[in-house]
Amino acid sequence: MLKFPILGREPEPPVRKMTSHEFIQYCEFCLENNSRITPENCLARKTGEEAIKIPFRL
Repeated sequence: MLKFPILGREPEPPVRKMTSHEFIQYCEFCLENNSRITPENCLARKTGEEAIKIPFRL
């Protein structure tokens, strides 16, 4: 007797990647609509980079 694997749903097609122009428009939209982000506090945010002792390696 033949045994066939049980198949589930067909996989969905991969999501289309953004072009660089679309990504720039998305970033501008996010920055314009987030009132907490200003040019002054972007530079003042603490990201913890100053505490890194060993650079990232693979």
